[in-house]
Amino acid sequence: MTGEDEPIAATALDSNFAELIRWYASRPGGEIIEGGDVTLCSTGLAFRSINCAVEIDLAPATVDRRIAEVGEWFGERGIPWRWLVGPTSRPLDLGERLLRAGYELVSDSPGMALDLDTFEPEPPPAGVEVVTVDDLAGLDAWEEIHRRALDLDDGRARAWRDAQDRALSADIPLRDWIALLDGAPVAAAGLFAAAGVAGIYNVATVPEARGRGIGRAITSAALAEAVVRGEDTAVLGSSEMGFPVYSRLGFREVSRLRSYART
Repeated sequence: MTGEDEPIAATALDSNFAELIRWYASRPGGEIIEGGDVTLCSTGLAFRSINCAVEIDLAPATVDRRIAEVGEWFGERGIPWRWLVGPTSRPLDLGERLLRAGYELVSDSPGMALDLDTFEPEPPPAGVEVVTVDDLAGLDAWEEIHRRALDLDDGRARAWRDAQDRALSADIPLRDWIALLDGAPVAAAGLFAAAGVAGIYNVATVPEARGRGIGRAITSAALAEAVVRGEDTAVLGSSEMGFPVYSRLGFREVSRLRSYART
């Protein structure tokens, strides 16, 4: 990927992420409000990551009023939520305005992209098997991985699981994998294809299995599926822990993804 490609990939990452949030909010009990200048997505589930204001293009003259109105809309629903701010979000000083409105910067992550034309799948480490999540037993394992990897309480773990309950079929845009180490579930990853790119999401490894190449292996499996589907570019938002793993796979930083919320 060249420097000229990076702004295109950054824009595609924003669009892919917004489509993923829309997909989560399209579940029964969810809501999607197209405001013209911002899209509001509520899943009805008590998990902040998937209740978001996305596709933000607020006019400078009305931005502070709209920030207040969006906050009221989510407040009426009584669920945790966030503003998802990327390179396409407007106005350019949106982050500063959100801070002044009482929101906190809760995450600031690198957006990354990979040219799949150069990607070569890697075999998993010895004792590791990567499988798709196709049934409720697999979803149980997926939930337990995320519970332990993200240190989730029972309520948040259940809400996060419920958000995935439509992703058990190959014809659904979100596809999940788990990695088994000597038969025990230890890592997870997901693939969401939209906006002309393959988005890698929800990568997690339980603490005792980290540093053994398993996160890299399950990400590689998701990327291999993206290649099979004919995708040319993969994108993701990285954690601090995941950044060196993705860099070694060939990903390059193309943007910053910031989340603002009231905590």
